Amino acid sequence: MLREERLQIILKMLDTDQRVSSGQLAETLNVSDDTIRRDLNELAENGLLKKVHGGAIPKSPSPYKLTERINILHEEKIILAQKAQPFFKEGQVIILDNGSTNMEVARLMSPDLKATVFTTSIPIAQILCEHPNIELFLLGGKVFKDAQNTHGTEVIELLNRIRADVFLLGVCGMHHQIGVTMPDWGESVVKRKMTEISAKTIALVTADKLNTAESYVVCSYQQIDVMLIDNTISELQLVDYQGIGVEIL
Repeated sequence: MLREERLQIILKMLDTDQRVSSGQLAETLNVSDDTIRRDLNELAENGLLKKVHGGAIPKSPSPYKLTERINILHEEKIILAQKAQPFFKEGQVIILDNGSTNMEVARLMSPDLKATVFTTSIPIAQILCEHPNIELFLLGGKVFKDAQNTHGTEVIELLNRIRADVFLLGVCGMHHQIGVTMPDWGESVVKRKMTEISAKTIALVTADKLNTAESYVVCSYQQIDVMLIDNTISELQLVDYQGIGVEIL
């Protein structure tokens, strides 16, 4: 079997099963463990999968500019935004992570809600400027133009002075063993700090992000308190995420 054929079979198996083991691949393709290791390394270097102990899992969906992400899975994001609203109470300090899903969260916040919101997202700040009762803080730092948010040491220093009640965490990749991951180091550091300073962390996860991973870990799966999922995710997909102390809604 040609190398190119092997690589295509590996990707097809990964797409079907959402995880492949090195031993399974070596047996199925009738090649050595060393050959499979080289194949997985090549696919990982080309950004086509994420290597994990004993095998591989899919990479999270390719990152888009925020302007391109807004209309992707829009209905699913609205469902997540609706599920988030009951967690907001009067007088809370809330952190809204950047991202198109949290933009919908901000749009749906009740006009009667009196709370303080911190965000690194320029679009979310613009949305909440129209909210009559939200005290709003935009955390200043270096602007990541594609994502339209801020990050860097200035943001971390500001976050060190905050104790939040609720953190709405935007997710690029979610895996029950690896945790929440991001493709950008600077963003991952900010999200990690937001998790650390918040009493409750709520992750918003669409189906395309589940069982995927990126290069930089924000936190473990067990470090989040609630995982909000869209209605297209099946019970079978959630088997590995249950019974670990995370509420799934």
